[in-house]
Amino acid sequence: MRARTLLALPLLLAACEEPARVDVEPSSLRFGVRGQTATVHATPRLRDGKPVPKEACRWSSSDEKVATVAGPHNDATVNAVGPGSAAIRCTIGGAVGEVPVSVRMVARVAVKPAAVELRIEDEARPVALQVEVFDDAGAPVLGRVAYTRCADEGICRGDGRGQLWGVGAGASTAIVEVEGARAEIPVTVVDRRTAEGKPRRVTGNPMDAIEREVKQRETEEARKKGK
Repeated sequence: MRARTLLALPLLLAACEEPARVDVEPSSLRFGVRGQTATVHATPRLRDGKPVPKEACRWSSSDEKVATVAGPHNDATVNAVGPGSAAIRCTIGGAVGEVPVSVRMVARVAVKPAAVELRIEDEARPVALQVEVFDDAGAPVLGRVAYTRCADEGICRGDGRGQLWGVGAGASTAIVEVEGARAEIPVTVVDRRTAEGKPRRVTGNPMDAIEREVKQRETEEARKKGK
């Protein structure tokens, strides 16, 4: 009987040394852009809470169309692949630790007004568009840059501030893009310049010309003060 007990003792000791749970940090991940990454770290623990860092994870994802994971030992990198929800898991024997992952991407862009009339005047002035961005779950997304352009740049042009500038009389389409999602609105441009202002043809981004004029005025004022 004693011999059986002695033989079973190493097995019991080995079982006691196996992780009873795996803690993974951070506790959750949320991505907003395809290709975005984050690192996770796993800590295997015994029943009494003592860490056993020598035990290595087998990393896996519940849905690789949403997120993938790869890495050595107990550190790994999670990569956002597509919209949806998944769980990143570290498995060591019978112990499993996981991190819920949510990937929400820009899916729709809404623009107001629904149509724009631009006027070319002696002083170039843009029309600012109101751009709203929504993810694949329909929730508003904040802090994204809207790039605006026109199908015919001889009629109007856009910039990285969600603005439209009139260049030449006519009709075109404005295209507003945010991370692959886009919206289109019709644009009409009318020339309202005076006879004095008409010779000044609009070229390039009118914003550049305005900034140059402001800098020139500031330089002249500073020169006058220095006299």
